[in-house]
Amino acid sequence: MERFCRTMFVNPMEQAWQQVLIPAADSLNAQWQQAVVSEWNSAFGGRYPFSNSSSDVSLPLLAKYLNADSGRIAQFLQNRLKGVLHKEGNHWVPDSINSQGLAFSPAFLNAINTLSYISDVAFTEGNAGVNFELRPGTADGVMQTDIIIDSQKLTYVNQLPAWKRFTWPADTEAPGANLSWISTQAGTRQYADIPGSWGLIRLLDKARVKAYPGVGSSYSLSWKAQDGRTLNYTLRTEAGEGPLVLLKLRNFRLPETIFSTTGVAVVSAASDAEEVY
Repeated sequence: MERFCRTMFVNPMEQAWQQVLIPAADSLNAQWQQAVVSEWNSAFGGRYPFSNSSSDVSLPLLAKYLNADSGRIAQFLQNRLKGVLHKEGNHWVPDSINSQGLAFSPAFLNAINTLSYISDVAFTEGNAGVNFELRPGTADGVMQTDIIIDSQKLTYVNQLPAWKRFTWPADTEAPGANLSWISTQAGTRQYADIPGSWGLIRLLDKARVKAYPGVGSSYSLSWKAQDGRTLNYTLRTEAGEGPLVLLKLRNFRLPETIFSTTGVAVVSAASDAEEVY
């Protein structure tokens, strides 16, 4: 009797519902591609940090996408997916009732939540902006280290190490990052000199990063110098991972679809299969 009722009543309703859902999902996928993905790829494709390239992404343009309130991605999600997707904290989650029958792409959900987290840490005021502190560390054979981030300099000559506060990006005519050292056997040597607003992030990209156990805001940074010596610093952040969060954008790709329409189509088929067994 149960199988008869399902065949007569439930299955036709599911099929009718799918006939409504699939075109709607396809339409939203197309809108997402046209309104967001196409312009995103045009603006950021082939540029660092999305690609290993010498060309950098524009920070002001990136902010126009990642702003938590007025950003192009947030606006699309709030306006086009209202009712089926909502925000809990800094996480976008499907509505358990209104999204029934819609198969959100896991890659899409992971991508928008990654961007939401980055926005909360590095774009809190709308534009890119992170405050953090660095403290130099000692290393065998190293007499002095110098690090410059957007014209903010920290010099260490093996005295008692102290914290120095940095702002990224800083308002300077010479953005970039520079790291150099003096060993016991040679004069000043340069580890890296990276111009541009992404200089700090590119320098962090070269570092060995290790989180301090039990301390969510502190990280050990070390760079292996050309002579084999190690240049050590401790990073202390004000929010989340601080500037390290931008490394999550390395090789990041914005998915082209929101929904898997094939996933919608197989819902009733899967249900029927369960009935057989």
